[in-house]
Amino acid sequence: MRDVDLGLAVQYDDGSRPNVAINNSAIVEVHESETFNTLWYRVGTPNQATVDWGGSKKYDDGVRPAVALNNKSVAVEVHKSQAANTLWYHVGTVAGKSVSWGGSQKYDDGVEPRVAVNDGGVVVEVHKSEAKNTLWYHVGKVNGSKVDFGGSQQYDDGVTPAVALNNQGLVVEVHKSQSHDTLWYHVGRVAGDKVNWGPSYQYDDGVEPAVALTDDGFVVEVHKSQAGGTLWRRVGTVSGNTIAWSGSTNFDDGRRPSVATNGRLAIQVHQSETFGTVWFSTSLVTDRARWMEQRLPQLKDRTLKQLALPASHDSGMYLGGLATLGKTQDLSIYGQLADGIRYFDLRPKWSGGKLYITHGPITGPLLQDVLNDIKKFLSEGHKELAIFKFSHYDNFSDDVYKTLVKQINDTIGAWLYKSLPAGKRLADVTLGSYLAGAGVALVVCDGDYPVKNPQSGIWVYRDWSSGNPEVGDLRVFDQYADTLSYDTMKQDQFAKFAKYNGFCEKKTNVPCDLFLLSWTLTPPTDVWAASKPANRNLGQAITELRIPNSFGQIVNLVYVDYVEYARVTDVCLYLDHAPF
Repeated sequence: MRDVDLGLAVQYDDGSRPNVAINNSAIVEVHESETFNTLWYRVGTPNQATVDWGGSKKYDDGVRPAVALNNKSVAVEVHKSQAANTLWYHVGTVAGKSVSWGGSQKYDDGVEPRVAVNDGGVVVEVHKSEAKNTLWYHVGKVNGSKVDFGGSQQYDDGVTPAVALNNQGLVVEVHKSQSHDTLWYHVGRVAGDKVNWGPSYQYDDGVEPAVALTDDGFVVEVHKSQAGGTLWRRVGTVSGNTIAWSGSTNFDDGRRPSVATNGRLAIQVHQSETFGTVWFSTSLVTDRARWMEQRLPQLKDRTLKQLALPASHDSGMYLGGLATLGKTQDLSIYGQLADGIRYFDLRPKWSGGKLYITHGPITGPLLQDVLNDIKKFLSEGHKELAIFKFSHYDNFSDDVYKTLVKQINDTIGAWLYKSLPAGKRLADVTLGSYLAGAGVALVVCDGDYPVKNPQSGIWVYRDWSSGNPEVGDLRVFDQYADTLSYDTMKQDQFAKFAKYNGFCEKKTNVPCDLFLLSWTLTPPTDVWAASKPANRNLGQAITELRIPNSFGQIVNLVYVDYVEYARVTDVCLYLDHAPF
C-alpha cells in the first residue's frame, strides 16, 4: 500500500503559519514573519530527499497565508488582512526561484482561508466566517492575473478548514469541529461554480488539519494532536463520498502543519512547537513494503554490491517496559520490513532455555517473535530480499548456536537463500537472480560458530576489520563513530567512506563487499533523543557526500536508529536512482 514517511523535519526559515504547494518541478512555500504582519515566500526544487530552497522574499502584508500551485506554473495565494477580517488573493507565475505575483485583490470577508488550484485553472477556496463558526467556499477560475470567483456558499460548521483539489474536479476538505477537538472531512466534486459535497465524517481527534490529494484519489492528511505539540499523518483513498483511511502515525513535534503532493513526492511544512521557526520534510509516495518488486525492471541487473539498502541498527530493540532502556526502534521487525528496511542487525542471547534479541544487558523480544515477523512478511508474497545479520552472541555455545539455526530453519527455511552460482560471492549475485522466485531471507552469522557448524542457508559474515575475512561469504565495512555529537559522527563517517577502497583492513588483498554508513549516535541510554539530529539531517547530508568516492565505491547500507523518522528507505531509493 502506498504511504508517506514524512519523518523528522529540518528548519528552513524563521516565521510562523507556513503553507506549502508542489507541482511536478517546483515547491512554493508561504509564511508570516515571526514578528511583523508581513508575508514571505520561497521557491524550492526537490533534491533527492531534501529541497534546495531559494531565498525568502516579501510579497505582501497580512496574516494566515495559504498557497496552491498547478503544473502550468500558476500559483494562487490567499490571506487575511492584518488589520481587518477581509480576504485577499494573488495570482502568480513561478519562474526559477521566484514568483511574479499579480496585484492583491479582495474577494470576501472572513478568516482562516485555504486554497487549491488544478491544471485547468479551477480554484476552490475555503474559509471560516469572521463572526461565526461557519465554513464557506468559493469556486473560481484563473483568468490572467485574476481569479473569477463565484459567490460564497456555506457548506458546514467548524473551524480551521483546509482543502485539496485534483484535475478530475475531486475535492477533499478537512476541518475541526467548532466545539470539540475532533477532525472531519467532506468529499466533493466541482460542478460549475459549485461543489457537490458529500456528508461530513469524523476521521480523527486533533486540531489544525491540512490535506493533499492526487489525481487517482490518494489522500495525505496531517494535523496536530489536541493536547501537546505532536504532529500526525495518515493516508487514505477516496471511494465515492468517503475515504478509506490508514491509521494515524506521529512523525514530528510542531504545530500548524501543511502538506502537499504531486503524486510522487509529498512535502510538509510546520511551525516549531515552541519558537517562531518553520520546518520541512519530504517523502516519496510509494509502497515501501514492495519497493524492490516494483522497481525490479530497473534494478534486476544490479548486484548486491551495486545497491544501496536501508538498514536498521539494533533492529530487535523495539519493546517498551524495561526494554525501553535499550530501545533503538519503534517498529517491530514486521513493521520495519513493511517500511522498506532490508538489512537487520540482530543480537541473540540464550537465557532461561530460550533465545532472545538483546542490546548489551537489555533483553528485547524472543527470537521466535522476530522470526515469526519475518515469516509473516514473506508469507504475504512480498518479492523482496532482506539480509538478517546475527552477531554479538551472549551466553552462547555450539549447542545454543545449533538451536538458533534450527529455529531459523523451522520458521523461515522456505525463504532462505541456500546456493550460490559457481564462482560467485553473495555480493556478486544480481537482485533479479535473488528474486527469481519468491522473496528471500539472506541470513549471515558472525563469529566462529557458522564456520565450525556449517549449514545450508546460513552464511558466514565478516567485518572489514576481521583477522580472517577470507572465510566470510559477506564482508562489510561497519565502523561506527562512537560519539554523541552529530557533527563529529558526520565527519567521521564521511572521512571513513572517502578512505574506503573496497578491501579489508588486515588482509588488504581480500575484497570487502559492502560499505555501511553508520548514521548512529551512541548514548548510554535514551537513543531516541540522541538519534534526532542524525535522522533530521540524513536527507540533506547524503546529498553532500561524494558517491562514488575516489576509489569508485558506493554506500551500500545506510544504518539508522528509529528508521521511519530518518526516512532511510527514501534516501536509499534516491541513491539507487529508483525513487519513482
